[in-house]
Amino acid sequence: MSGTKFRIAVVCLSHALASSAWAQNQPWSTPNGAVESIVNNCADHVPYPRVAMDDFQYTANTNFNWIRWWGVVTNAVQLDKPYYIAIWSTGTVGPCPAPCKTGVVLQSWCLTPSHRTAGTDCQNRTVYRFQVSLPAPGFTALANTKYWLQISEIDDNSFLRFATDFWWSGYRDLKLCDAQQRTAAGVVSCTIFDDCPNPKRTDLAYVLGLALGGVIAPPAALLPPIVFLAEIRPAGADPFGPPMSVACVEPDTNGQYFLDHGLPDGQYKVSLIGMGAPRPTRAVTIQGGVGQCDFFDIFTGDLNNDGRADGLDTQLLVNGLLHP
Repeated sequence: MSGTKFRIAVVCLSHALASSAWAQNQPWSTPNGAVESIVNNCADHVPYPRVAMDDFQYTANTNFNWIRWWGVVTNAVQLDKPYYIAIWSTGTVGPCPAPCKTGVVLQSWCLTPSHRTAGTDCQNRTVYRFQVSLPAPGFTALANTKYWLQISEIDDNSFLRFATDFWWSGYRDLKLCDAQQRTAAGVVSCTIFDDCPNPKRTDLAYVLGLALGGVIAPPAALLPPIVFLAEIRPAGADPFGPPMSVACVEPDTNGQYFLDHGLPDGQYKVSLIGMGAPRPTRAVTIQGGVGQCDFFDIFTGDLNNDGRADGLDTQLLVNGLLHP
């Protein structure tokens, strides 16, 4: 074999969550368009001019503590604005046929998500993947009970008042009930359409989850996309033995990440593989399905990708520290 060195690339593929849910895992895919969803402000959450929501249901009692969704914005400033998130019950009366009726708001939050680019839609707009961690204890969905998820721009805190700055991207794999929109006057559209040149009926793109998460802070010398594989082992297990779980990790622009599946409560060690880092490993405790595992000091490794972590990487490290 020659002395040629090979760089191993880590590739993340979309995958469904391993769970008992119906319609909780609806990732956006190109070229799907988007729909309006705006509230007046966080206090009164009156639609302005309309809000959007989509239904979900589990077959077992399930708690989730993070939400991921996809959307487009008119200006990058809107990416760092808070969004209104609400969980609705299913109603018994309304304009839509049973069981596609929304009831009342059970729980709501106004939260600022992290974000990363996800692709381009049918209007040639950049689509962003947003995700946010819900304040503890999250939300518990009861088995075989239909709920509705609403995510909306908050006009009072948006990039431009009295204008649309955010559209929620669609997901074209329709279930029993389509997504809905409702106006401030209470007019409900039981079937909605995205804004592609040939509009199509649409659900909405989102994922609900319970997961291990944290912050990854690689050196500035590593340019996006930042992608790792995370190997998870029980505490005390052979660090180079077979992992109990392997997950793809793609931190957002602020370094925040979530693993897309839950773990039983207990003690674990998480190792990151890829991007020239020398397998940084951290201990984490999972309690109630939730754990925090941060990697703040990934400052050494094979930054020049020559197959070795040595002195030749020093200049890239220094440049990264001086020019964040």
